[in-house]
Amino acid sequence: MYRGVLGAIIALLVCVSHSAIIPQQHTGIQSYSVSGRLFCGTQPASGIRVKLVDDDFGSDPDDDLDAGYTDQNGYFKLSGDTYEMTTIDPHLKIYHDCNDGFTPCQRRWKFELPNHYITNGKVPQKALDIGTWNLEAIMPDESHDCIH
Repeated sequence: MYRGVLGAIIALLVCVSHSAIIPQQHTGIQSYSVSGRLFCGTQPASGIRVKLVDDDFGSDPDDDLDAGYTDQNGYFKLSGDTYEMTTIDPHLKIYHDCNDGFTPCQRRWKFELPNHYITNGKVPQKALDIGTWNLEAIMPDESHDCIH
């Protein structure tokens, strides 16, 4: 009898430990929300193009979840949803000319966003606040983009 109980306890512990290390998987309609504030030096960065996308691989094009511009105080809030068979890969793209000189096109920053803010369904249940960023910084993987 003790063997049966002990076996059940071990099986339960294995299941619990595996569920703690395997990230939650999402399928179907998934949503995301992100907000923040952008500066160029000491001035709020107004009119900056921001996009929330599901970064897809291969021949599947990225899904635009939402896009907009920062307001006169540099604030933005994006929120959107898409249908995917696997967990979405949310990214924030920021296009700007801060500290860019005469370089053609705009600087593009691209951030991978944490998955634990993904919500199943069309309405995000939580929002990621990225805080305040100064666009004068130079990101290691930034690029220039003329078409966005």
